[in-house]
Amino acid sequence: MTTNDLTLAAVGCSGPVSQIFVAGFLELGVKVRVLARNPDRIASRHPEAEVIQGSMTEPADVARVTEGVDGAFVMTPMGMRNRPAPEVDAARAVIEGAQASKLSHLVYTSVLGADRPHGVGILDAKFEIERMIASSGLPYSILRCGTYMEDIFDPNLKRLNEGTFFFPVNKDRRFTYTSQRDVPRFVAEELLKKTKVLNRSFNFVAPDTYSVRDVERLLSEASGIAIKAPFKFPTFYVFSALQPLFHLAGRRFSSILPLVRHFDRHGYTDAGDDVQDLFPDFRMTTLEEHLRKLWPERAAGRAAAKREGDER
Repeated sequence: MTTNDLTLAAVGCSGPVSQIFVAGFLELGVKVRVLARNPDRIASRHPEAEVIQGSMTEPADVARVTEGVDGAFVMTPMGMRNRPAPEVDAARAVIEGAQASKLSHLVYTSVLGADRPHGVGILDAKFEIERMIASSGLPYSILRCGTYMEDIFDPNLKRLNEGTFFFPVNKDRRFTYTSQRDVPRFVAEELLKKTKVLNRSFNFVAPDTYSVRDVERLLSEASGIAIKAPFKFPTFYVFSALQPLFHLAGRRFSSILPLVRHFDRHGYTDAGDDVQDLFPDFRMTTLEEHLRKLWPERAAGRAAAKREGDER
């Protein structure tokens, strides 16, 4: 079997973060069937995909999109006001639909440390969802991802080129990273193509952990300019003071700020089994590699200089 023989249902994959995942599967030749409330928008973004109108909160729609596929790639939407319930309810509907279609493999993207609650809505939702999936009777594999490189760095390239890495937390806290582009490659090549079901969770992260100070240094080296993260004061405290307003309005920050506070206290790492332990031949993109690609001209210059030095 090759990736061109695979058909994948993409559920909860109509938002901006999931674009890279869907595009990655399509680039590998996987036939992707996307469930979306607004099919025209998704069809214009991914013309090669089959788009089925429906909602992940409706089990019947999930059953339709997952009927006869080789696997389903599932993401769940963040609940507002730091509440896990909306995300958990969406996952419950997905599981019910997948059970109805007798789905052969559910692949879910989760978070580090989802084996325990943390008092943070985004993280605790994943804790509940992982338990639901594990007890559902469905064959499953759960990828606990680190901070997405493409999400935290790529959209902020303009600000980075101005010398600012906007990440106002304790600079000594350590973080683990995941390249989103590694996810489709792993799911298609290592799981679906080999019909390998793990029936467990594991940390899908790049090697090493990095403090905010480490990231400042790596960004500066990759770009050739001095890049610094702001100190917590005043940004962190201003946003914290606005939390009640975000909560009242039901804005995204009502759930993101509790996560940022958690990062400020604990960072974002986990000591559990990771992809290198379970799949030693699968190569993850390192943070250094990703950052160098953000400034390709400088990377090309370094490569040319190295070749010139080697020739001497």
